[in-house]
Amino acid sequence: MIYFLLASASFLNFSFYIFAIGFVVSLILEQFVKNSGNETNLFIVQTNRKYCWRQAWVVNILWFLCNIFLYFMTRNTTPMSTDMIWNGGLQ
Repeated sequence: MIYFLLASASFLNFSFYIFAIGFVVSLILEQFVKNSGNETNLFIVQTNRKYCWRQAWVVNILWFLCNIFLYFMTRNTTPMSTDMIWNGGLQ
C-alpha cells in the first residue's frame, strides 16, 4: 500500500505540473485571442483555461491526501539502522 501511495503521489505531482503549465499557456493565449475578436477561439481558450485550473486544484488536493495517508501509514514504522546491515543483518 505504501508503494501504491508513493507512486500515486509521484504521478499526481507530475500531472499537476502539466495542468499548471497548461493553465499558464492558455492564460497567455487568452490575452492574444481577446484582441483578435474571434469569439469561437476565445471560448475555446477560456474553456481550456477553466479546465486546467480545476484539474490543477483537484490533482493538488489528491496529492495532499496521498501525503497525509503516507504520513499516517509510516509514522509507526521503525527506520532501518545502518548498524543492522554491517552486523550481518537482522539477528
